[in-house]
Amino acid sequence: MMTRLVEEDIVTRALLAVLVPTPIESIKKAQYDPKKKFRKTKRPRPEAFEPVAVESPPAHVCILEQLSSKTLSVCWSDPRSGHYADQVWRFGLARMDSFCVLTGMPIRRGDAVFRPRACESHFPANCDRMILASAVPSGPAMIKFD
Repeated sequence: MMTRLVEEDIVTRALLAVLVPTPIESIKKAQYDPKKKFRKTKRPRPEAFEPVAVESPPAHVCILEQLSSKTLSVCWSDPRSGHYADQVWRFGLARMDSFCVLTGMPIRRGDAVFRPRACESHFPANCDRMILASAVPSGPAMIKFD
């Protein structure tokens, strides 16, 4: 008998909810309330961004010899990236903007550069550094930059 009373009560409440709707004022208020803005209206000023720190040049870079028209032998020494006594650098095109480690001149994407040779088993710490191809002498002279 208890279950029948509960069921009748549910049916009665449902019928009352259909027959006697909620007051219109509360519906209008809910529909026309201003919505929250999730987007920022102002962009941050350019001064708000911090400048990108340019990496300092290595402590010692020396072109030992030009092995071929597309490879160099470089001596590299830097306290952060290590010491490479006879590192092979290959000719290629710059994939990103950077600076030449020999001259400090800017390198733009697509410029002819020399980069340290890397492969799956050997990935040097200075692999993102580059030397402009135009900064490499064509003769057998050795270049030192301290």
